[in-house]
Amino acid sequence: MDKKELRKRYTEQDSRGKALLLEKLAFCKFADRYDFENYFRIGELRDSELLCLASFLYHHECFLMLTDIMNHYKERFIFADTSLLREFEPDETLMERMARLDILPEA
Repeated sequence: MDKKELRKRYTEQDSRGKALLLEKLAFCKFADRYDFENYFRIGELRDSELLCLASFLYHHECFLMLTDIMNHYKERFIFADTSLLREFEPDETLMERMARLDILPEA
C-alpha cells in the first residue's frame, strides 16, 4: 500500500472510519514488533501483556482500538473483588441509588 492508496482509503471513510484509520496508522508506526504482534493474539495474552497493550493504545490516543479490545475482552479487564463486600452494610441511600441504576438501559 502506498500513500495514494492510503489517501483514497481515508477519503472513502465516514468520520468514525477516518478516526479508526488514523489510529491504526499511529499504531503501525509507533508499536514495536512485540506490541504489534500482541494485538493479533489478544485472546492468548497474559493479563500483564494485555494491560501493557492497553496502556500503549491509551498513551498513543488509539481510543477506538482500545474500546474495541475492551468490549471484546471485557471479562479480562473486570476483576470482581468480593473482599470489598465482606463487612458491607447497605443503607437506604445505597439501595435507592442501586434501584435507580438497575432501571437504566445497558450501553
